[in-house]
Amino acid sequence: MNTFFRISFVFLLTLILLINSSPAQTRNVQVSPAATAIQTAGITDITVTYHRPGVKGRVIWGELVPYDQIWRTGANNATTIEFSTEVTIAGTKIAAGKYSLFTIPAREEWTIIINKNVSGWGTGGYKQEEDVLRFKIKPQSAEHQEWMMFTFENLSKSSADLVLCWEKMKVAFTINVNTDDLVLKGFKTDLGWQSASRAASYCLDNNVALEDGKKWIDQSLAVERNYWNLTLKARYLALDKNKKPAVKTLQEALDLGKKMEPPPWNYDQMEKLLKEWK
Repeated sequence: MNTFFRISFVFLLTLILLINSSPAQTRNVQVSPAATAIQTAGITDITVTYHRPGVKGRVIWGELVPYDQIWRTGANNATTIEFSTEVTIAGTKIAAGKYSLFTIPAREEWTIIINKNVSGWGTGGYKQEEDVLRFKIKPQSAEHQEWMMFTFENLSKSSADLVLCWEKMKVAFTINVNTDDLVLKGFKTDLGWQSASRAASYCLDNNVALEDGKKWIDQSLAVERNYWNLTLKARYLALDKNKKPAVKTLQEALDLGKKMEPPPWNYDQMEKLLKEWK
């Protein structure tokens, strides 16, 4: 090996060793760490993205966070809230999308602000004319929470309460979603037996749009008659006082269920239901 190649080899080897031995790139530790709170209500995803300041022995309300001034509701970037479908808050419908969540804390009452501008740092880009909604709520006393935190409480198929907790205070408001309408709009008219049966089942199980449900179960049966859609048809028929049609249809379903392998998971339950109807 001549001198040139020997020097080149040594240089390359040294470079490889330096690259492999250099420390991995590190992230700066944030004083107010980033956080995300996510909750699904019905079929609607709600996402809050924010930074969590700490109490650290400081007086928060009225000092660190002044009263009667707009607040980013966290630290660093403005806090954002995103909805995957239309929601209703304080009686106002809000389209699916991403919004900033500002507040104006006060001793007796807070103002909650949903705003279109999501690109600002803190409150720097805030403009009141871009507000989608403003409403007032009363703060509540709570157990000490060192790091500011968003959580969801009182979850149901059609609503969830978004709760902000920090220091010894919390504020909460309800986000409503029209889950039944959203689900029913998702069903198409040209459904196969399974999809039509699922649509009919949703209507019956949730006691909504029962007339639509009856049409869907008949549509399912027109494609194929089987244990699953016949048991559902029987349950629809049982809504009437005359149980004879329901008994006949459920018996037809059970006869088909006997031939299935493995047997349907709810076969015993349907047998018991038939005895009750008889």
